[in-house]
Amino acid sequence: MATRTATEVSGINTEESYRQHLKKLSEASARRTGKTPQQLFQERQKRLWDAIEMKVPDRVPVILGGNDFASKYAGIPLSSSFYDPIRWKAAYTKMIADFEPDVVQSSATSSGAVLDILEAKNTLWPGGTLPPDVMHQSIDGEYLKEDEYDLFLEDTADFTIRRYLPRVYGALAPLAKLPSLGERGAGLVGLLTTFASPEFLGVAQALRKAGQEQAKYRQAMGNVNEDLAFLGFPPMAEGGGGSGGPAFDVMANTYRGWKGIVIDMYRRPEKLITALEKINKGQLARATPADPRKKGPQLGGGGAIHRGSDRFLSRKQWETFYWPTWKKSMLKSIELGYIPNIFAEGFCENRFEYFLELPKGKVVIRFADTDMFKAKEVLGGHFCLMGSVPSTLLQLASPSEIDEYCKKLIQICGKGGGYILRSDTNAIQDAKPENVKVMVDSAKKYGVY
Repeated sequence: MATRTATEVSGINTEESYRQHLKKLSEASARRTGKTPQQLFQERQKRLWDAIEMKVPDRVPVILGGNDFASKYAGIPLSSSFYDPIRWKAAYTKMIADFEPDVVQSSATSSGAVLDILEAKNTLWPGGTLPPDVMHQSIDGEYLKEDEYDLFLEDTADFTIRRYLPRVYGALAPLAKLPSLGERGAGLVGLLTTFASPEFLGVAQALRKAGQEQAKYRQAMGNVNEDLAFLGFPPMAEGGGGSGGPAFDVMANTYRGWKGIVIDMYRRPEKLITALEKINKGQLARATPADPRKKGPQLGGGGAIHRGSDRFLSRKQWETFYWPTWKKSMLKSIELGYIPNIFAEGFCENRFEYFLELPKGKVVIRFADTDMFKAKEVLGGHFCLMGSVPSTLLQLASPSEIDEYCKKLIQICGKGGGYILRSDTNAIQDAKPENVKVMVDSAKKYGVY
């Protein structure tokens, strides 16, 4: 199957050839199912909406994602999503059309050329700083030093421009030489000589070139969700909104790094809490209401638990640093008409009681390593649950083992509705295609109510 897919995708390198590719996929689907893409879209979307709203759908819906899995399935390098967007989106749409899930959930994609130009230091990516077939990696760094909390709290914009950006992007290093933007004495005129220097001309040129490459990349990538809708597949989330994810993870992932924020919890807890509240205040201020013209549930807010799982934070640390601002953010999202979509990474069984503080039927929780059967026992009937076929099983197990595992998930977690089947993460690039196919088909085989 993969070899045939590689042949079909390899020749797609223009927007015109990609549109022909979509047309062929749509026609093949109509012949196979006897239904139009619009009919399939409506059936699948209703199935998803019913599950999210804690109703009993006609059967358990199943989600498929995986940017890198699509590349491997199609026989193209992982770097394609960074440097060859037309061929990559052809691979992704082909993967979805072949496996026929109910719902799709792709990850955000980035332009490798932009990362090259800006000399990004907080990430490694295939085809750039990594070989073409090595998965991208985030670099944990202390981009806000322990003695810079006051600068961050007093003027976050100034800190971002003169401290954060020069540390994260090598091409923007000269920004560190700017005087404080909060100082009123110099004004714009006082900065003109600085801007005229060769190194700042280099900054301007890098930004201009990066902007051009980003525009080119976005034009080539287009809107993959719209293309998949053309084929009859609804997205898990569309647009976005709400009040954002955990402020603690924003601080840990973006500014302090894991080592730094652990030290802060012990040495400067008051400063850390103040920073988390500042981040949260900005999240709440930027939140906009859900669109009343749209039908069905609108997912917004929630976010992923990156550093808040049982193995990262104690109960006291969770209650002090993590939960207060995050809970406030999710309640705001719910107030604005959204359903927060939580990705509970790691083991989160000790977080169940806190999730129950959120309104019934107003949250979707996707689990990774957490025991799904325990989650069903405690949270079932309160929230829509998603998960959780381990990526390790998809990589190493036999198809019959996958079938049996999914059957048990569906029969126990799917009881009474409010359940969506999917892999534990989108990082299933090493999964066997036949196992992924069994996972998707198991919802159709065992999930009928």
